Amino acid sequence: MTKVSQLIDYIPMKSIEKVATLLLIIWVLSPIIIMFSNNSIQDVEQSFVLIFKHTYWYEILQTIGFLGCILNIIVFSKSILKAKNEKLSIKQYLKNNLFLLFLFLMLIWSIFSCVASDNIDISLNGTLYRKEGVITYFTYCGILGCGYVVRNKQFIKRILEFFTLSATALSILMLINSKTLNKLLGLTVHSAVFLQFNHFGYYLCMSLMCVLLLFQMEKKSTSKLMFRIAIFAVITAALVENGALGPYLAVIAGLVCSVILTIWLDKKHLKRILIVVGVFIIVTLIMNVSNGHLYKDIKILGGDISKIANESPDVGKAGTGRWILWMNGLRFIAEKPVFGYGPDNLGYQYAKVNISTDRAHNELIQFAASLGIPAAIFYIIALAAYFIVFLKHKKQVSTLEIGLLCTVIAYLVSSMFGNTMYYTSPFFFMLLGISSGRQKLLDSKKDT
Repeated sequence: MTKVSQLIDYIPMKSIEKVATLLLIIWVLSPIIIMFSNNSIQDVEQSFVLIFKHTYWYEILQTIGFLGCILNIIVFSKSILKAKNEKLSIKQYLKNNLFLLFLFLMLIWSIFSCVASDNIDISLNGTLYRKEGVITYFTYCGILGCGYVVRNKQFIKRILEFFTLSATALSILMLINSKTLNKLLGLTVHSAVFLQFNHFGYYLCMSLMCVLLLFQMEKKSTSKLMFRIAIFAVITAALVENGALGPYLAVIAGLVCSVILTIWLDKKHLKRILIVVGVFIIVTLIMNVSNGHLYKDIKILGGDISKIANESPDVGKAGTGRWILWMNGLRFIAEKPVFGYGPDNLGYQYAKVNISTDRAHNELIQFAASLGIPAAIFYIIALAAYFIVFLKHKKQVSTLEIGLLCTVIAYLVSSMFGNTMYYTSPFFFMLLGISSGRQKLLDSKKDT
């Protein structure tokens, strides 16, 4: 070999796919790794334990994310060489990769936003709590890229199995709620290893939809099917006990989409979907009898909708204070529409109006306010391209593509009431990458 292009061409995609799979398996096991890392810092004051644990978690993210970025560069180089050999025009190449193109444009725009911000240090590194500066955005890019190159069904199944088993372990520990175990493993009530119960809710939302997918993909083995149902019931119980209403409603949206798409595209799996929906309803009712807070939350939600519709004087309290966060977030967008206030830089703006939070609790508003309207538009176009590709290949999609799409939809619904976070967002980008990669596989099969 005398050229770099020859070396890049020599590296087999199968090897890259295996490395990407390994990296994603390590990531989905990271909550368990963090939980057991508590044993090594027992002698430290409790106030510092969480800092050490989450610094370690962020280091895991950086390692996996930056290794993923290296894989991304190799895969991108290979795709350029392939396009050159096939004499594909630049216009056609970009058209074939609109999803990745607009996400990349969003990443580039975040760099401009960082440079234009009033606090470049925070925009680059993020706050101590969020850790979501431009550097972290690159780790998200790496993880999404890893998911994108994993096309093998068995590899994807292994990733999802480790993901859901980790979620099951955390769910069981939260439901047990043993003071001894909580202290030993560094767990907090309703949040497990996460810093906030809503963050755990986002995680449970995605893992629950993945269990549904694994249940649909399972062969006719009664024991394995029962095992999947048991896991689904456990995570559902944990989600209800967790108390995060947004992720719970997001799962309902995901289940509804699963039923609709299954009836439309794959009726033979309808029975399994209905079984899962039945389990979800039964577990919800049982858990609501024991704690009752879900019923109260839904009742409050109905009252909040009424406040907004009637423009009540205390409308700012609607959505547990989200309405006032959204309204101020929209004002921030109007103040700096092009580059926003910079990545992870909304805390000071909210503090100026006496609001003790740093996020809008709506990811679209967050992106537009912190990165600028163009970044939010790039994100929306990327998602639109993703959904269009699915519709384009609706006759070729399998249970795997449908299940991954419904998982993405569930998270997107949740994101309308939630925030990005360095230890939850990577799970979404992993699943989005896997889903878009499978769609790309259908695209390439059609071309051949």
